[in-house]
Amino acid sequence: MRFVAFFALLISLGAAGWAGQVLWQELQVSYDPVAARAEGGGEAEPQPPAQAMPPRAWPILFGEKMPPQQQEPPKAEEPEAPSPKAPPIDSLGYTLSGIVRADGSVWALVSHPSGEQVLRVGDDMGAGVIVARIDEQGLWAGAEGDEPGLLGFPE
Repeated sequence: MRFVAFFALLISLGAAGWAGQVLWQELQVSYDPVAARAEGGGEAEPQPPAQAMPPRAWPILFGEKMPPQQQEPPKAEEPEAPSPKAPPIDSLGYTLSGIVRADGSVWALVSHPSGEQVLRVGDDMGAGVIVARIDEQGLWAGAEGDEPGLLGFPE
């Protein structure tokens, strides 16, 4: 097996040397197209004068450069309509089940079709409704920035 590997090495070294010599010979010979035509024996055919290639038309990538346009004066803004009031908490499906007081903390037990929750002041009930306060009347909650609404005990 070693003999075969050695033989393959010699063949590849010989081929690399031969290819290097051929490359060296090609680089040493200068090519003259006028002399090559003269050796060809035929008369050179007249060629049209070389014309410069027109610049390539590239598609516009970032848009065309345009002169600045005059600024229009800002229009008077129309006052926005007040945002609609949030619906009452009762209509969202919440019902107050009870209030728990212990060690100065107050929690509210709230029922909803999706499940029951134990909430305290500052908790998010879902749909952006935040508990504002809990007192004897019930749970006061509303969307941030709105007046809190009362979620009282069912009668």
